[in-house]
Amino acid sequence: MFRAIKNRWHSRSGYKEVLVLAIPLVITTSSGSLQSFIDRMFLSWFDSNALAATVPAAMICFTLTALFVGTASYVGVFVAQYFGAREEQKIGASVWQGFYIIGLSLLVVIPVFIFAEPLFRWIGHDPILQAMEASYSQILILSIPLMIVSGSLSGFFSGISRTSVVMWSNLLITVLNLLLDYGLIFGNWGLPRMGVAGAAWATVISVAVGTAVQLWIFLKPEYRQRFKTHLHWQPNWQLFKRLLHFGFPVGLQMQMQALAWTMFVLLIGKIGIAELTAHSIAMNVFMIAVMPVAGMSIAVSVLVGQRLGDSDPDAAERATHSAVHLAAVFFVFAGIMLIVQPNWFIEPFSRGMETSIYQTTVPLVHDLLRLVALFCLFEAVSMMMAGALKGAGDTRFVAWTGIACSWLVLVLPTALLVYFWGGKLLWSWMFFVLNGLLMCAVHWLRFRGAKWKSLRVIS
Repeated sequence: MFRAIKNRWHSRSGYKEVLVLAIPLVITTSSGSLQSFIDRMFLSWFDSNALAATVPAAMICFTLTALFVGTASYVGVFVAQYFGAREEQKIGASVWQGFYIIGLSLLVVIPVFIFAEPLFRWIGHDPILQAMEASYSQILILSIPLMIVSGSLSGFFSGISRTSVVMWSNLLITVLNLLLDYGLIFGNWGLPRMGVAGAAWATVISVAVGTAVQLWIFLKPEYRQRFKTHLHWQPNWQLFKRLLHFGFPVGLQMQMQALAWTMFVLLIGKIGIAELTAHSIAMNVFMIAVMPVAGMSIAVSVLVGQRLGDSDPDAAERATHSAVHLAAVFFVFAGIMLIVQPNWFIEPFSRGMETSIYQTTVPLVHDLLRLVALFCLFEAVSMMMAGALKGAGDTRFVAWTGIACSWLVLVLPTALLVYFWGGKLLWSWMFFVLNGLLMCAVHWLRFRGAKWKSLRVIS
């Protein structure tokens, strides 16, 4: 066994190669998750209603714009396949096409900014929450064009295996965001006390700074010379169409699944405020657990793209299996910690809660964290297989299966439960686990079919 592990560690597409590429991306996705975790922790200290308001507000903003952010992020697979095929002169143009998705995103960003207040009145949450939700989303939506540029640039650096640039720029965003959160939410350091609006402005400002740093590096002489990042900035309709053809399903999946998750949150909100608060805490803990492996899934997409660009599908398959093994080890450990020491994860959110709120909320969170631990085991396989399929260009299958499972297995049963049987939080989360199990099975079967080995996104 140890000999097999050692051989796998040093071999092409083995554990070492996966980790070298993945660790910066794991840190990147973890830093984003940590950012959200502390952001919402600060808000829970500011006002117990702020957490219940900002989670659905953030999800609605992301839902309405995920199509554009997801499409732009697929630039990374184009870069990876061009890099593997040693066609480096075409890489710069691919990244610029991702930038132009900003124009499409404005069709949503501008209306959300203008109509945020009537949107949340229509949703019908408690009036105390509506004002917070509208304020938070109206400011947060301004970060979306910046995220599109950042997503394209992150795809560039990941695709050429310079994931450390992605890591450091995102760590900068996280640190700056947390400092601004502390100042703008509570009014520290002479800054105005802005509450949920301060948290939103902290996100916008920090993303703007991090994106500017990425763009500066992208245009440095070494990249201009090798990848022509300063040339080919003009719109390239043929390349843009290919990006939309393969990237649009990724964005659509992100949007429809985000919409499904948003509907799930809104349905939970109809059960009660205590249930919504418990759900929000458990989902934040879930994001802390899953985001590191989301980084590894991105690394799998890049490695598969590079190997297929180099016409080596066997190495692409081996990289995927290596990532599955590593993700399984992480999730088993994370699941044990969630079951054995749940209060480690709950305490940051329960600090400052009134006794009555604590007594009705925290026992619910304990039950939900056990389901999170179970779900994570399915995610270890599902996310790696989905990453490999997207890295090959099999984005339509991944998109439609993800959308179908989210709506038919998660949202529809929960809606029936809430509207016809009174609504039970634990039963709703059982559908969440079933959704994860089906996604795992579908992705595994598609990957084993090996059709993806013959696909390419580059011409």
